Amino acid sequence: MDISTDHIPVASVVREYAFVLSGGGARGYAHIGVLQAFAEQGILPRAISGTSAGAIAGVLICDGYTPQEAAEIFRNYKLTPRFRLTRHSLGLSLHFLEAFLHRYLRHTHFEELRIPLFVSATDFTNGQLRVFDKGPIIPAVLAASAIPIIFPPVYIDGKPYVDGGLSSNLPVEPFLNRFAPIVGVHVNPLPEYDPAKRSFIRNLERTLHFAIRGVVHRNMMHCQWFIEPPGLSQFGLFDTHKFDEIYQIGLSYARAYIAEHKLVLTS
Repeated sequence: MDISTDHIPVASVVREYAFVLSGGGARGYAHIGVLQAFAEQGILPRAISGTSAGAIAGVLICDGYTPQEAAEIFRNYKLTPRFRLTRHSLGLSLHFLEAFLHRYLRHTHFEELRIPLFVSATDFTNGQLRVFDKGPIIPAVLAASAIPIIFPPVYIDGKPYVDGGLSSNLPVEPFLNRFAPIVGVHVNPLPEYDPAKRSFIRNLERTLHFAIRGVVHRNMMHCQWFIEPPGLSQFGLFDTHKFDEIYQIGLSYARAYIAEHKLVLTS
């Protein structure tokens, strides 16, 4: 399915908001749909803070791609992990993501990006949040995406880092007392428990949901607007082949949210 937005009028007046993009595996494709819906109303990112899938989506936008351009990239490039021998995980490697970033990023360091980007990872030695906003981009995004058990830690300056969602899956921290207004986008609505669909990955996902919910609820209180499309609960971490469905849910839900909260520009 080809989702075209060329026929949709884009507002001529531009406003800039700070966007916080959560992790969520393949559900992170919805971030691009949400950003497209805001772009249609002339609301563009002033800065982006993201972790895991949110960092992957955010880095393309901060590198200068429009949401439509980012959508085409994700539609044509399947971010599918492959098994490789490793001592520290189930055998999945982040090489697939590293190759993707090398292929599409036009800049290598945070300081070169068109829009400020803050990438959150978790220090695996003490569990503390680490925000990267300077230096090489790719190691930071890889670290922010390294789900423990599934992927091995990523070492930066001799320290092991893993998925930032463990310490803050809605990483608003870099924006506090710095940027406003803030739009928080969380792509992990809790799915209904279905014993018939139990598996190691599904049980791991549900466990992570419970582990991160407290911090997410605390951080959403700092967002002027908070978006969590409920339709995303049907998708799993590795449903990377369902880009169009996930993107469309984010796009449609955000359009309705914008209209409901009267964020539509009238001039």
